[in-house]
Amino acid sequence: MTTPNDSLDFYPTPDSLAFDMVFSLREVKSGFTTYPKPILEPSAGDGALARQVHALAFNVHHDHKTGEVDYYDKEKARSAELDCIELSSDFRAVLKKDGFRVVHDNFLTFRPTTKYAAIVMNPPFSAGAAHLLKALDVMQDGGKVRCLLNAETLRNPCTNERKELAARLEALHATVKYYPDAFKNARRAARVEVALVSVDIPDREPVSRIRLDLKNETAERLKENPEFAALVSSDPITAAIERYNAAAEGVRRIYEEYNGIKSLFSSAGAGKKENPVMAFTKSYNDAIRELRGMYWKQLFEMPQLFDAMTYEMQQDYQKRIKELEGYDFSAYNILTVREEISRNLLSSIDHEIIKLFDDWTNLHYNDEYSKNVHYYNGWCTNSAYKINRKVIFRCNAFDTYDGRFCPRYNATGHVAQIERVLHFLDTNGKPYNGDELRAVLDAAEKSGQTQKIQLHYFTATFYKKGTCHIEFTNTDVLKSFNLYAGQRKGWLPPTYGKKSYHDMAAADRRVVDSYEGEASYTDTLTRHLIPTQSTFLQLNA
Repeated sequence: MTTPNDSLDFYPTPDSLAFDMVFSLREVKSGFTTYPKPILEPSAGDGALARQVHALAFNVHHDHKTGEVDYYDKEKARSAELDCIELSSDFRAVLKKDGFRVVHDNFLTFRPTTKYAAIVMNPPFSAGAAHLLKALDVMQDGGKVRCLLNAETLRNPCTNERKELAARLEALHATVKYYPDAFKNARRAARVEVALVSVDIPDREPVSRIRLDLKNETAERLKENPEFAALVSSDPITAAIERYNAAAEGVRRIYEEYNGIKSLFSSAGAGKKENPVMAFTKSYNDAIRELRGMYWKQLFEMPQLFDAMTYEMQQDYQKRIKELEGYDFSAYNILTVREEISRNLLSSIDHEIIKLFDDWTNLHYNDEYSKNVHYYNGWCTNSAYKINRKVIFRCNAFDTYDGRFCPRYNATGHVAQIERVLHFLDTNGKPYNGDELRAVLDAAEKSGQTQKIQLHYFTATFYKKGTCHIEFTNTDVLKSFNLYAGQRKGWLPPTYGKKSYHDMAAADRRVVDSYEGEASYTDTLTRHLIPTQSTFLQLNA
């Protein structure tokens, strides 16, 4: 049965105007045009506007010039993400016959559970304000609205309803385009000016009652303990523990809520196997383990721990994340890990110094690397060598796709490894802080500087062929580096650094002469530039 007002308010949307309405929904990303889905058409009539939605959004053929649909595919209509509402029983029958999904009769009483991405509508002119207000309510969490109104509805806000609509459209920064003769040659002609209202409502930030409760509880606890609050604000690790505790409690409450309501999500009846509509794919304990793993991973990326470890240790702890998932992210367990790092640091530093020396002197990588090495006559061997002031090594600092200088993806870690080793040698094991290095390389990336970037101990120049050239500006730390490697490899005599040049045996002096000469050796002794493993013992303190 049709309503009495059907004949008065039934003005099918002209094809060209319907095309404009739907086309305005398009989104272009990376060269591809897409349309938001699902879409609601709440005043569908006999389907004129709904067909245009299919024509554009669901790839049914249409004439781009006139907007007229060439043909209509019922199977696509049935499977498409388009819901229709229509008050007239006659038109509902037509829509269903054509394959449209009709989900309700009266839009003003509609209570949707689907979250629509867009509403496209040509509501009855006599109730346009009420229908558009309803559409704005439906889309309050975000989405697009395209609505055709009698222009008089906007030009003459003579009722409280129209005034409310005008205020809300202004607050939402709606745009309005007027069409004076849009229905002049329409299927049902009318001399009426219409307005196309376009509203893009930004997605509302999700609100979690559990998170709000946790936030208030945390604030209250910190308020009661000012000293702990100060520690949270000043110490990133303590702050991370506090965040983890809140997150873990949030997970517990989510699972508690789910378990309390999950019976509503199940289709199981008496004697039937449970078939949940919605189910958590992880157990509570598995979720907590993954949460711990995420926080442990973040811990090892914090400068307080990251800079304190050698490159080898950083890699080792990243591999141990799965193991650490079994340990709570607590102050006690973090302290245990830090003590372990301290105990293992001495041997790891020694290994890292030698590994870096071997990498720089490995001539099999590239003939160009032969420039890194200076040979000398070692103690009881002829294969001794040390690193020159200029060093070349493999290091990719450029984006593979666009060739842009991006040191933070690879080069920053590589250069930090070098700087960390030199820092340990230079300061006898004082904690390293890589903030300055990261800041310098970030600034170089922003400015595009790739040549002669001044770092703490050397300048660095990066090339697109995948190499980095460094030139030492601190020759003392270079000497310490070479001496440490030379002593560990047995290329320097046992008396090196323990006797003055003239108190050495002739064979030992020949090694010193070949390595650096009397003047340099005397300077080395005078300024205590000879590092040994014993100088790092304080790291274990």
